[in-house]
Amino acid sequence: MARPSKVDKLPAELRDMIGRLREGGCTIDQILSKLRELDADVGRSGLGDYIKRFDAMRERLHNSRAAAESIMARMEDGGDDRVARLNIATLHASVMELMAGEDGEAVTLDPKSAKLLSETMRNLASASKADQDRIINLKRHLAEETRKKVEAIADEVAGAATPMDPMEVLRRVREDIYGIYER
Repeated sequence: MARPSKVDKLPAELRDMIGRLREGGCTIDQILSKLRELDADVGRSGLGDYIKRFDAMRERLHNSRAAAESIMARMEDGGDDRVARLNIATLHASVMELMAGEDGEAVTLDPKSAKLLSETMRNLASASKADQDRIINLKRHLAEETRKKVEAIADEVAGAATPMDPMEVLRRVREDIYGIYER
């Protein structure tokens, strides 16, 4: 890991100011000018490297948010299941990003970190499997409930003394099976 630069050693307030200025569209020279007004001992190249890392971090954060929003948009409404799937996808993306390293450098892991990573991946796989099982069980339950409702309607139609009006049968299907009620 590289040693901290002069910019990294600046007080948090100044680093926050650099971030705000950069997000506001300021150039490296404009930010450097502001830092010199505040008597900060920072060189242009050091600030440029810091800004480069800041921009890369901001881009990764933007991509992570976009990915999370895309995942959420594709998921059907499902309360806890939806949140669980988002958490699984987010953790997986974070692990993959961690393994890529900064600036595409290869990441080497010590045995303890490798063990923790393998446990994390195993837990991700287990969580995904549990989520899939929950969805399958929910679909089975809904299919069974629908089958029972269809049978009840069919029994009522078959057992009616006089033939039921087809519109009445459709109304019952809409209400009992689809949950669509007429006003």
